[in-house]
Amino acid sequence: MNHVAINQTTLFSREALRTIDACSIDQYKIPSIVLMENAARSATDCILNSTEVEMRKNIILVCGCGNNGGDGYAVARHLTNADCAVSILRLSEPKSADAKTNAAICAAMNIPMSPWSEETHANATLCIDAIFGTGLDRTVEGAYAEAIHICNEHTAPCVSLDIPSGMDCDTGEPLGCCISAWMTISFVGMKLGFLGDSAKKYLGKVVIAEIGCPKLLLQDYGDCTS
Repeated sequence: MNHVAINQTTLFSREALRTIDACSIDQYKIPSIVLMENAARSATDCILNSTEVEMRKNIILVCGCGNNGGDGYAVARHLTNADCAVSILRLSEPKSADAKTNAAICAAMNIPMSPWSEETHANATLCIDAIFGTGLDRTVEGAYAEAIHICNEHTAPCVSLDIPSGMDCDTGEPLGCCISAWMTISFVGMKLGFLGDSAKKYLGKVVIAEIGCPKLLLQDYGDCTS
């Protein structure tokens, strides 16, 4: 599968998404971990509704250190509760508070968790990309670039949480390298860069997932296209 299915005409830039997130937390008093939980539940539903049982026999979640990695840990919990076989590969230790919380829950649930390695990834039936989110604005290097290349070379489909890791949110250009997703579960709405010609080969099928941000914020900060 390598097509883009888009049914929403409101676009969100990196800065708009940051503002929506901050206002949801500060103005509307929604704890950040509630937004992460909503995102994870929505993403899990999308994954379960889009995959066959065979694809769930060895799901590998590749997690970075930030909140996109936190989304990955939270999705791992929900997929485990849905009787999927799940393992987590860490590219680095979680650093954000919400990512640490979800990683700790995964550990308490005895979900297999280990440092990233090509060997551990080898038998995946589905890969979930939770490496980088929309905040990425630098060239991907080192182990992160290696992991992206290996995910792309693997035969297992890859689902990206929020945005394919390595893609610039505003331009759709790869920042050195980029996950080539089978499906992208885009939180809140379409990213500005998704309409760029260069983005199309990386996105796969795009599904919009609600995370509970107030609708007024989406109207205020979204850019409506014709």
